[in-house]
Amino acid sequence: MLLTIAAPSHATRMLVSGNAMDGSNTNLTNAITGVALQAVFVAPSGFAATDLAGFDAVWLDGFSKYHWSSGDDLSAKLGTFMAAGGNVFVQNPGFGSEELALYPLGAQLAASFTYPPGIEGISIVDTTGPLGANHAINQGLVDAGLSDWDVSAYGYFTSIGAFTGLTDTGTAGQWITIASQVGSGYLVYTQQGVSQFLGTGSDTGAGGRDQAARFLSNVVTLSAAAPEPSIVSLVLFGLGLTGLLGAKRHERVTPRGARPGLPVRP
Repeated sequence: MLLTIAAPSHATRMLVSGNAMDGSNTNLTNAITGVALQAVFVAPSGFAATDLAGFDAVWLDGFSKYHWSSGDDLSAKLGTFMAAGGNVFVQNPGFGSEELALYPLGAQLAASFTYPPGIEGISIVDTTGPLGANHAINQGLVDAGLSDWDVSAYGYFTSIGAFTGLTDTGTAGQWITIASQVGSGYLVYTQQGVSQFLGTGSDTGAGGRDQAARFLSNVVTLSAAAPEPSIVSLVLFGLGLTGLLGAKRHERVTPRGARPGLPVRP
């Protein structure tokens, strides 16, 4: 059975599936609609049979089982979706019934799970570079807002292959959130319990609830087609320079004695 949580018509349409995602939890659904996302909840047992056409993103929970028959291929299904431009966001992959190798590019990864008591301190890596705070996924996020969720993360990645590491525990080699472009879409894995935290309705002194919702929004609305700000600036500069050169060129061909802005007699 599908349960749709509506949002404004311009909203990104996201399929949500996992044991830690409850479509009847108003704390969770209000957080989703609060960042202009439209969620369609599907039970994990129904995920394999669900057509992903028409969705912009898929958000899954690693505490769940998505393979219910020998013919189910989670990695291939999500890979096809990302090749066409969809984004896939998986929280806590490898923690539950599905081992990491069953997820897209999962064979590159290794993880260590620490619950209880879990990880509380989360750090954005390389806060001055493009792979840290300036990365689109981390836009508007800060360490304090991602930390102290009780539990913030259920473990960490110890090996991330070709993925880009975006946050960690504050200790080198203990990655929390990692990302990779796949086809025209993006694949993002995190060991943070995003839905668990949003579902409680609680908050932290650093605005953790708003940060968790923004984190979700940043991931599922990420676009491979969107140019980086530096590229936009260069384009605008180029257009301005072109206009200036055109004006100068026009000025040079205006005959001496002619009044600017008036036609020149033959």
